[in-house]
Amino acid sequence: MSTRGFLGMFSKAAPAADVTKLKPGIALPHVTLPTTEGGRVEVGAPTGRWQLVVVYRGKHDPLCVTYLAALQHLMPEFEELSCDVVAVSADTRGKACSFVDDLRGAVLAVSPDTRAGRIGFKVAYGLTEDQMRRWGLYISRPLGPEESINLFSEPALFLINPAGLLHVMVYSNASFARPDLKQIVQGIKMVQDRKQPIRGTYY
Repeated sequence: MSTRGFLGMFSKAAPAADVTKLKPGIALPHVTLPTTEGGRVEVGAPTGRWQLVVVYRGKHDPLCVTYLAALQHLMPEFEELSCDVVAVSADTRGKACSFVDDLRGAVLAVSPDTRAGRIGFKVAYGLTEDQMRRWGLYISRPLGPEESINLFSEPALFLINPAGLLHVMVYSNASFARPDLKQIVQGIKMVQDRKQPIRGTYY
């Protein structure tokens, strides 16, 4: 691609949008979604435990497999912190189940323990455009059918405290810009040990 063609990709400004990001200290709007294991999960409902909600782009993005494989390797630490984990996307059931198969393969590829193929967190699918907007997610149109045929969300991470309130939020509009999961583990431990309040509520 020529320099002119490359720059042309960025020459058109995106239309202004009224995007409302969620604020710390409020409840994540509850969303009930099906899971790849069968059944449904109510994401964001208070459980008396910590909850980590990881929004991923979908099966079409190989970085999602890498990121969630790293999440799986850290699951023993999240379990020690009494933190439940759910990964969520706008994928269809077929794509979500295929993604889980890819995820198991990625986990097994770096572990000699065959039990490592078990995914210790729920994988939910079918996030709608309305639900994505309620969560304040960045939304993308697919570049072509090989990526997706539906709108999908960019990455996000929500940490919900035992009271059911948003303690930490991270939004991204790019696949390669996601929070370090090891730092998330360390941060949850620090918050629990020091009983730190929700920050960033002066608005």
